[in-house]
Amino acid sequence: MSLRHWSGLLLLVLLPVFAGTFGCSTTASLTRKVLPESWARKILPGQPHLKKHVMVFPFIDQADLGPELTAQLSRRFYDLLKESPYLILHQPPDGVFSSTSMESPQFGVMTNSSLIDFAEGLGMNDLVVGVLNPVERSTDNTGWWPFDDWRRIYVVSVAVNVIDIASKTLLITHIEAEDFSLSLEEAEEQDEEAYVHEIARETFPELIEEQAPVVEEGLNSRPWTGRISAVEDGTIMINAGKDVGLQEGGRFEVFTEGKSIPSGGGRTVYLFGKNIGEIKVTSVMDRHSMAEAVSGGPFKAKQFIRFMR
Repeated sequence: MSLRHWSGLLLLVLLPVFAGTFGCSTTASLTRKVLPESWARKILPGQPHLKKHVMVFPFIDQADLGPELTAQLSRRFYDLLKESPYLILHQPPDGVFSSTSMESPQFGVMTNSSLIDFAEGLGMNDLVVGVLNPVERSTDNTGWWPFDDWRRIYVVSVAVNVIDIASKTLLITHIEAEDFSLSLEEAEEQDEEAYVHEIARETFPELIEEQAPVVEEGLNSRPWTGRISAVEDGTIMINAGKDVGLQEGGRFEVFTEGKSIPSGGGRTVYLFGKNIGEIKVTSVMDRHSMAEAVSGGPFKAKQFIRFMR
């Protein structure tokens, strides 16, 4: 089945995610925003914002590129994202997780609950997981009767998911792809496996260069989100500190845990619920801060917070 004809998108990060419908053009890309449009407010020049801790996992190699080239592409993608002044990037410790620990269906990424919990335990705001898709092959008639033009189509693509750790939901899924075609006569005259390997090795580096700015813009354009860590005697502890650029007086909207959705891993995911008030930061530490209520409430541990100003 051609990449042009498959579609589908699921909200939960524990289920396969990726969708697409694009024609047989030279280059094609797809971006889907899963969270509400209100989350996609652009960062305006001079507008206060917080940096985000982002864990970037190496690409999952489903294209059979081999560990050496896959590692090179992963490092290049990481280095490109690292150029952003608004992202604090992290790599998973060696041996903690590998691409084989994540079940990865074709044209999708499935992460397990341990992966999300691990990133959350390290104080991450977002998790980036990508896959180098196997080169898709199909045969299509690009002409019109009676001038049929049967061709062999090859699609090279890279897919990346960005997962919001606070709500454990998919924030962005983006695909960069490039297609190639040969006449059936040309395809039959050559070693197809060698041809596929050649276009894959030549094209994936270009797609990585195109993926990085899209993912960076997506991360930078969305508000910083986190949680209330604890509440005691009217003092509210939140999981943001000097490391992300927070200063005294910073304000956050507070949301309850909203609708619960059972995930594919047997756990429950809570979406952002009702906006119940606003809090203001009174003191800032390295990785945490103390805040006080400005309006609304009651405020409790594990409630969602979203940076305002």
